[in-house]
Amino acid sequence: MEILSTRNIAPVTMHETVTVWSFIPKFAAHEETKGTYLEAVEEFTLAPGVRAEPHYHDTYEFFYILEGSAVLQIETEARVCRVGDFIRIPRNAVHTGRALENGVRALAFSVSWQDPHGLAYHPAELPEVEPEP
Repeated sequence: MEILSTRNIAPVTMHETVTVWSFIPKFAAHEETKGTYLEAVEEFTLAPGVRAEPHYHDTYEFFYILEGSAVLQIETEARVCRVGDFIRIPRNAVHTGRALENGVRALAFSVSWQDPHGLAYHPAELPEVEPEP
């Protein structure tokens, strides 16, 4: 799992005065997202200790942590995610998240290959694993 963060990416200046942290550089995802559409841009929260239902969908999903922290698990890998972290969830990967002591608030963006009139996600089994240090 790759977690990019404002803590480990050097910012650049654009438009003379705008500081930018580039999690996915412009045009870098063109080939792997060809044929998709913007499915959703959402904000979500999880209360402390709550775990989201494990699931998958035919989308690339991206989370950006605004407040709090959570253990994000993608397949058999789990990591603690904090404010400023950007997480990329691969297409059809089973994933879940569990909020830590202060809960978590994040933005979610998804680009999709799914039929917009079909199921939004598919529940899945995913045994919880301990996060990597």
